[in-house]
Amino acid sequence: GPGSVAGAAPKPPIFNKVMAANRAEIAVRIMRACIELNTATVAIYGHEDRYSQHRWGADQSFLMEKADDATPISAYLDIEQIIATAKRSGVDAIHPGYGFLSESPEFAQACSDAGITFVGPTVENLNTFSDKTSARKAAIAADVPVVPGSAGALNSAEEVQDFVDEYGVPVIIKAAMGGGG
Repeated sequence: GPGSVAGAAPKPPIFNKVMAANRAEIAVRIMRACIELNTATVAIYGHEDRYSQHRWGADQSFLMEKADDATPISAYLDIEQIIATAKRSGVDAIHPGYGFLSESPEFAQACSDAGITFVGPTVENLNTFSDKTSARKAAIAADVPVVPGSAGALNSAEEVQDFVDEYGVPVIIKAAMGGGG
């Protein structure tokens, strides 16, 4: 089987139980990988996803509560509830998938504080790269080529005009924080 050599005993799983802190296809993929690694799986789901494949493909699944007027996605962003559910169900690792919580230093820190492995970058890396200004500085410090850009955040129309005067157009203005989009 996976992880074994002919005549050798299979390797024990790295984790005993992994929670997929995401939904739909990405959660299904996480669980498929866990099955190949002989690891138990936990799914979380919002009410709107109660019939979704990721819920039924897991060894255990838990409904995430949310306010009646909250968006369906909010159930997957409640860090406190996710961590509490993981602890109650004996999860020793949480895989956030992509989007949602995968870029959240707060979520990675909450996992660490709860003694749960965050399957992803370190809290320090997430803090560095969640802010595009510090990410750019880290890339420059590592000698990674970057396009011309400001040394820090631009805080006024005058600063933007000075940048355009120096480098020309077109320019892209991005919010310092937040994911792609």
